[in-house]
Amino acid sequence: MTKRFHEEAFDSGTLLKLEIFRGYTRNWLPVFLSRVSYPNVNIFDFFSGPGKDKNGQEGSPLIILNELDQYLHDPLVPKASEVSVSVYFNDDNEKNIEDLKKNISEVTRGPAAYSIRFAKKDFEIAFMEELPELKRPDTANLVILDQFGLKQINDKIFHELIACPTTDILFFISSNHIKRFISEGCIQQYFPLPEDEIRKVGSKEIHRYICNKFYRNLIPKGCEYYLAPFSIQKGNNPNIYGLIFGSRSVFGLQKFLEVCWDKDSVTGEANYNIDNDSIRDGQLSLWQEDNVIKKQDQFKKDLEGYIQSEQPTNIELYRFSLENGFLPGHTNDILRELQKSNRLEVKDPRTNENIRKGAFYVNWDSYKKHEARARFSKKRC
Repeated sequence: MTKRFHEEAFDSGTLLKLEIFRGYTRNWLPVFLSRVSYPNVNIFDFFSGPGKDKNGQEGSPLIILNELDQYLHDPLVPKASEVSVSVYFNDDNEKNIEDLKKNISEVTRGPAAYSIRFAKKDFEIAFMEELPELKRPDTANLVILDQFGLKQINDKIFHELIACPTTDILFFISSNHIKRFISEGCIQQYFPLPEDEIRKVGSKEIHRYICNKFYRNLIPKGCEYYLAPFSIQKGNNPNIYGLIFGSRSVFGLQKFLEVCWDKDSVTGEANYNIDNDSIRDGQLSLWQEDNVIKKQDQFKKDLEGYIQSEQPTNIELYRFSLENGFLPGHTNDILRELQKSNRLEVKDPRTNENIRKGAFYVNWDSYKKHEARARFSKKRC
């Protein structure tokens, strides 16, 4: 499959996956290249392929270099010249690497402000060799794992990745294959999930399930680590695949969710109707209660319940939003609605005085500075 994949034109699902790679890379670069947060910045693509499909459509390696070149050659964006940038491409197919070198040489803009390394190794060998670099405390890393299938990103590799200090990961997985072949030993070897439970999961929700019930459960207790899935259906093919994002940084999670909500303005996690919302398909029901977006409606209920029971600060609401797959802007919209209907009380936790209307401070800047500037509670009827 690896040899044939790039000899064909990328399908719509693959193109969407690549656009998410591009979007997150674009969001990630300024965080680490605009100032010297870390003196060494690395991007790893462990399943690089030749860089193009048969029609010349860019694959992940050329997307990475294109985004790097655009950022580093843009005179209007801040850049820290002291930051050393390295890109690593690996593929176990020697011809893919040779073709990749040729394809890169054809699009080079001139002297690059970064170094490129190539490897022709089995994934696990390549990964274990680069692991010391990934674990260095003075490096920031973006790791793209566009595997064929599902077995490479197993529990061992995942545990190693989440232990790396400043490392964001994006990996592809054929989630539908897990559901389809869950009783097979070759699947149970890597995904020891309860067969009866996984068979009850709808095909549309299988990727979400794999992220939440398998990978999320691998995170050690007390470890602050964030995961988010994006499910992909390729055309009319009923099989569901997808990406899983992982980061130790809540800001990294926000940046990934921004890309996802740009691709899916309804749930921020699929290119199809994942929750069977009638309103999404434009088929409105005669019953008004059916004309809601299930995920957004549930988040609103959960947010109101959280405010009523916990009386959280803006810091806590920021994390609550992202951990539930929503952006701060979504939360602020709900807060404005609650305030407009006179159901929300917002006070300064330091003085217990009311805060001016519309000021919620649910944003990264306040979270980064640990500024608890607002406390929220439901007004008593």
